[in-house]
Amino acid sequence: MNKTTSLPLKAAVISLGLAAACLMLVLPGCMGGSQESAGKPDAVGNRAAETPAPSADAGEVISTAMVAYADDDTVLFVDQETGAPYFPTLIDDAVVSENGAEIDADDLVAGNLVQVTGNGIMLESYPGQYPGITKVEVISQGTPADADQYAALVAEVIATPDPSAVPTGYVEYTTDLAQTSVVLNPFDYHWVVPGDNGNNSEEDLDGEAADASGALASDIIDARIPAAIDAVAGFSATPTNATVERKPLTNEGDAPTVDPAAEDEMVPSTLQADGTVAFTIEPGYLYEIETDYAQGEASYAFYTLS
Repeated sequence: MNKTTSLPLKAAVISLGLAAACLMLVLPGCMGGSQESAGKPDAVGNRAAETPAPSADAGEVISTAMVAYADDDTVLFVDQETGAPYFPTLIDDAVVSENGAEIDADDLVAGNLVQVTGNGIMLESYPGQYPGITKVEVISQGTPADADQYAALVAEVIATPDPSAVPTGYVEYTTDLAQTSVVLNPFDYHWVVPGDNGNNSEEDLDGEAADASGALASDIIDARIPAAIDAVAGFSATPTNATVERKPLTNEGDAPTVDPAAEDEMVPSTLQADGTVAFTIEPGYLYEIETDYAQGEASYAFYTLS
């Protein structure tokens, strides 16, 4: 079983990424120079690099990180050159070793200093997600006290989603070049906020992904894909139901627009046991995902370009 962030944790990470405004993170050594800033970059977006940056070792990038947090479901690394935290997603597919002997990823503990080998492509969430790791070697055992310096960072990242907050989401897909994650913000919702002694309140947002002329809302994010491809959407709360619809784009230039006269087309989708929604996306469409929850409902959208 691959070790990845659990759904609530992953979506909490995405929520942090929205607050921080995300940008691609590339490990040291990829660009041939030093990383000037660590932590939360300041450009909006959440797309992985489309091609790996060159490195001196035929595509392999080697960096050093400290294990800041590790439990049964999650491991968090902090790059020792940039100070940037990231999740080593798919770490169970990598070779993990210590003193020349292979160990389980579950044996990693806070304070371990590790040498990480991979393709250098970091997904643009905050913290980053690094699915392309091939090797992790413990080069210093360390102690949990060594990781105490990252206690505040861990408390921020390993956060339980606020039940009063409208869920955020993401769409993931994989091309030949990269695994990509795109942030989904709700553009329309009705949400019941739990209060003390049953005194609940309600929050509503009446929005549209595209207006009557077909112009897309400014915060609807694009996904660039070469052809039809399988995708998965996930949310910071588990939906009880989800449907996917799409409309064709009439213009895919600098300002993509939707055909306002087109009828919504239902997209076959599956609400999976883990709360994610599986469906297929194609270039040239606006996709809308409508979700129901115990506390209300919310709609999300993104559009696809080739």
